[in-house]
Amino acid sequence: MKFFALILITLLIFTGCSRDSDNDVRNVRWGMTKEQVKVLEAADLVKEGENILTYRLGGNSIPLNIEIESEVTDEESTPPEVEMIAREYDLLYVFGDKGLGMVVIHFRDKMDDPDQYMELFKERTNALTKKTGKPAKGVASYKDDNVKANPYENPAAICKGEYGLQHIWMTKDKRTKIFLELDQKKFAPEPDCNLTIFYESLDIPVDQELSDELHDVL
Repeated sequence: MKFFALILITLLIFTGCSRDSDNDVRNVRWGMTKEQVKVLEAADLVKEGENILTYRLGGNSIPLNIEIESEVTDEESTPPEVEMIAREYDLLYVFGDKGLGMVVIHFRDKMDDPDQYMELFKERTNALTKKTGKPAKGVASYKDDNVKANPYENPAAICKGEYGLQHIWMTKDKRTKIFLELDQKKFAPEPDCNLTIFYESLDIPVDQELSDELHDVL
């Protein structure tokens, strides 16, 4: 139940494409200025750089009713309510010469089991496929030509940096390209995975060097 609740919260946070057809991602449009984005984004702003606004999503305590298995008695029992910390994400708005051109949602927390990263990767794949109305194009990149017959069966190897996965979509209006990436978390003290979604404008691209750096580090 606990993991299911976290998946539900995660799906709500990771739903980046806006339901409002007038917006491109969340509440914003491509080409907006930093000041326009700051007015519209309600998350906590944690850092403002020359080309990037960084916000923090999640991390708040939430009440959960946890069912505990116990012996059957004549007395009625109420599942205890506990406080639990929701998963945290970094939300990056990236700007180029013509305004907002990229939005990144980066999963911050550490999962207990590599399989949980893969489960979340598949959940997001299904959600984005439904949102865009088309299946993802899948890409797997390997370091040592050690190609896997099934690249989804060994997430522990991804956390160790042996290979990475990328799913790609184009939105229906052809304004946005979406990349869902699962790869090794850089600079982690022990093997761990990264899960990140990149929303990139096709008409208002950001600096290619900055884009490549974000894809490499996040």
